[in-house]
Amino acid sequence: MKIAVNGKLSNEALKSILNEQVEKVKTIDLFCKDNKLIEFSYKDNILEYTYQPKQVVKKVEVRNHETKD
Repeated sequence: MKIAVNGKLSNEALKSILNEQVEKVKTIDLFCKDNKLIEFSYKDNILEYTYQPKQVVKKVEVRNHETKD
């Protein structure tokens, strides 16, 4: 996620902008999950975001059985 803000901002204004962007990301993520989208890109004058679902990595345990002769 990229967020670009130009100019000087107070801490309150910056927090407000960042909270707005977090809400946008949550909305995009929920929409993509509900509609089973593989990838989705969104860009406006402040936020650039690409949704890609997290892939579940399955752990495989490998056992090495040594044979005794």
